[in-house]
Parts: sequence; C-alpha cells; structure tokens
Amino acid sequence: MTQTIFLQVTTNLNELVNVLTWFDRLPHNSVPKSDWLYCKTSLAEVFTNAVRHAHKDMPIETPISIEASLSKDKIEIKVFDYGDGFDLSDKLPTLDDVDIYALGGRGLYLISQMVDVFSYTKTADGRNCMSIVKNYVSTD
Repeated sequence: MTQTIFLQVTTNLNELVNVLTWFDRLPHNSVPKSDWLYCKTSLAEVFTNAVRHAHKDMPIETPISIEASLSKDKIEIKVFDYGDGFDLSDKLPTLDDVDIYALGGRGLYLISQMVDVFSYTKTADGRNCMSIVKNYVSTD
C-alpha cells in the first residue's frame, strides 16, 4: 500500500523546518536509515533550490507544493514550483566537474548521487516538477 502526503508552503527558506518535519510524518520505520536520510537531504536541497533559484524574484507568497509517497519498496518526492525552469538533462552531465571547495553549486550533483531517479518536468498547468525516487529493501 502506498501512502501519500501533501504540503504547500510559501517561498521562504524558514519553511524548511516545516518541510522536513512534515516529511518525517510518513511512517518510515521500515525504510533503511541511510535511504531515509538521502531522501530527506535531497528534499531539503530541492526545496531550497526552488526558493533560492526558481522563485528568486517572486513574492514570498508564491506557493511551493510538495508531495511525498512511500510504498513498501520506494519513496517518491515531487516538488512543484512556478519558476522559469531549466533543462536538468543538460545540466546533469556537467556536474562531474563540481568544485568541492566552492561554497555552493553541489546540490544537484549530491541529489543525483543519493537517489535512483532524478527528473525535472513541466506540468500541464505550467509548474515545474522536480521528482526524486529512492528504491530500497524494507527492513521489515
């Protein structure tokens, strides 16, 4: 059985605490701890990227919607924003040259290393959807 939860927050970095607390509401006892932490870290990175980059010049009231689904063998997280968007498939191959000493710019690379599926699409209603999927073997 798949359980899905939804959240909508404003374009505000202070919402990150609420986002992560909300994510922890999923019953994740059967998820290996490392996989849960990979997903939580990826969610934090995707959310902060939406605030800092996609919604950079938008009002704080601009919503960011998040959906998280947990099944017996995978976690899927989708973050929806209203920014201009970008081509993740063009960006990912260039991430191998990430400067490990830079103050930023490693988030997409880290996400791509921690999850099994990482995609970015435009929805029918004009929003951007960054999706991450982590497959796992249940500890139950």
